[in-house]
Amino acid sequence: MGKYITTLCLIVGGIVPIIVDIGSSHLFNPDWDEHARVHEVWRLSTNFLIFCLGIYLLWVKKNKLLPAFLSLCIHLGFVFSAATMSLYGGAATGEGVPEPLIIGIPLNVFMFSTMFLIQSTVLIFTLKQSVTEE
Repeated sequence: MGKYITTLCLIVGGIVPIIVDIGSSHLFNPDWDEHARVHEVWRLSTNFLIFCLGIYLLWVKKNKLLPAFLSLCIHLGFVFSAATMSLYGGAATGEGVPEPLIIGIPLNVFMFSTMFLIQSTVLIFTLKQSVTEE
């Protein structure tokens, strides 16, 4: 079961942002300067490459631990950026960009925080299982 959950978390962190962020709300947002676009492509491609490596390790090499850590890195990175927005003037949603809310929380914050918690839980169980098997 943990293998499937890690796969889901990797997809949410490595594929979904490509689908959502390549458009006028992010990458082609006219309010973004050229340098911000470079950082966006960097983030999207890095997360995609982490996704590819994680899926390869999980499904081909049958390694459950490292892919869970890789997934956690993607989601913890988002949680960290959301938690520190006030330090750098960030915002959970762009101006003029409609963002659905779930229980009063912007969808992106809710989704990535949830994936972080789910992946953390899977990782804890995977670590416990690894220790038990040794």
